[in-house]
Amino acid sequence: MRKPRRTRPPARQAGPTDQGKPGQGTADGHHDVPVLVGREISWRGPLPPPAVIEEFRQLVPDAPERIFRQWEGETEHRRSYETTALEASIRRDLIGQVSAALFALSALAVAAFALWMSQPWVAGTIGGGTIVSVVGAFLYRRRSKTDPQATPPPMTDRPA
Repeated sequence: MRKPRRTRPPARQAGPTDQGKPGQGTADGHHDVPVLVGREISWRGPLPPPAVIEEFRQLVPDAPERIFRQWEGETEHRRSYETTALEASIRRDLIGQVSAALFALSALAVAAFALWMSQPWVAGTIGGGTIVSVVGAFLYRRRSKTDPQATPPPMTDRPA
């Protein structure tokens, strides 16, 4: 057989800071009611507003300088990371373009060799396919740059 569930919270035990019995008022008829006060502050951007910085200064005298040093370090790190990512992207694009150019030139060389070997159909297929694919890649790339729906929206820099 199960116990019935408790419908009320357990009674509060009197602690060492309680004065008198719970629920009793003071001599002048007022009741002591515990109050929990909290405060939350938030801000947008990397640095807190000046009033908050002043409150930090009251807690820790060199807090504003430490906050600014940390912000400067984070900013420098982000810039160096973005520079590294941009350089890697440029390098990747350059390697891709050079590889594509070498592939196209090799295919055209094979087409010229096939033509020299008296194989015009093979030469036309390889050479024509190479030219069509190179022109198609350039047209596709140009269209995707001018079509806003073909590219994703730019990333925004949001504070963490």
